[in-house]
Amino acid sequence: MRLVGQIAIVAALGLGGVGLWYVTSGDAGGSAAQQQAGGQVRPVAVVGAQAKRGDVAITFDAVGTLRANEAVTITSKLAGIVRSIGFTEGQPVEAGQTLLELDDTEARAELAVAESQRRTVVQELERATQLLGRQAVAQARVDDLKIQLQGAEARANAARSRLQDLTIRAPFAGVTGLRQVSPGALVRPADEVTTLDDVRVMKLEFRMPETALGSLRPGSTVEAVSTAFKGERFRGEVDVIDARVDPVTRTVAVVANLPNPDLRLRPGMFMTVQLTLDRRDNVVMIPEEALIPVGDRQFAFMVVDGKAQRRQVRIGARQGGWVEVADGVKEGDVVITRGIQKVRDGQPVKAEIAGAGTQSAQRPNPS
Repeated sequence: MRLVGQIAIVAALGLGGVGLWYVTSGDAGGSAAQQQAGGQVRPVAVVGAQAKRGDVAITFDAVGTLRANEAVTITSKLAGIVRSIGFTEGQPVEAGQTLLELDDTEARAELAVAESQRRTVVQELERATQLLGRQAVAQARVDDLKIQLQGAEARANAARSRLQDLTIRAPFAGVTGLRQVSPGALVRPADEVTTLDDVRVMKLEFRMPETALGSLRPGSTVEAVSTAFKGERFRGEVDVIDARVDPVTRTVAVVANLPNPDLRLRPGMFMTVQLTLDRRDNVVMIPEEALIPVGDRQFAFMVVDGKAQRRQVRIGARQGGWVEVADGVKEGDVVITRGIQKVRDGQPVKAEIAGAGTQSAQRPNPS
């Protein structure tokens, strides 16, 4: 009995399915007949946009590191006791400004002795020269005194140089780093006193693929951003391109200059770089969402005389949701951006132009 009941249930379900198919197919046939009445097909509703002209920049993104325009570690050439410090940590200094003075008592005494010896030789040479005119002294004596004078002047110059080396001055204008010495401390040769960085212009170092060499040149525009200054873009230009390509990575080192008038950028900072390789003005552009990739080719559906027309396009640069079209679309053409999956080539469509149903799309502004 159980088997008989199961067979009856299956048979009932089968009959219900047949009836449902009959009803739905009949209704579909009626709808199709209605659509075909009078030879007209109901158009498919889609959203489109007009091809517009705009400006596009060919850019490349990279990562780079900042370094100062000039950087040096300030050290002492001579050993000595720190007498005074003439800078404040982290403050700008001018070229030639005194940064550190070592005790120069002994050096001044040595210079005084050397100057005294030089003056003595000068006086003896003057007397000998006068006596030579009266033939009261030999020429050899005058020549010997001239040689002694050269040695005395050399010793005086050496003492004067040692005295000057006890005063450390800024070699260029920049910002000092942390102070590594204190007054009264003994400083030895090569001991670090502080650092000095010229950060009014920063050098941004990054690498580019060798394929970009054809468009890369000094003066190309660079934009960089840092996580330390969200929302800000720092602009500069390419200064130097390395003469060699790395044979392993196939990249070339590039250095760009970034103005830093407010001194906020610091050496060693990490930055994301966007380099403008080329800029093309007044080109035809369409929204990227209108593209239909097929292998290595691109297609788009155009709205022509109320029908969808599938057309191959040749594209260029992409920027800001728009893509440059080098061939296949002209200004003012309407391309389908939404509802593409519902249309076929030659099918009637009813296109609503993006932008509150108006007949004009917003002008692309990739920049």
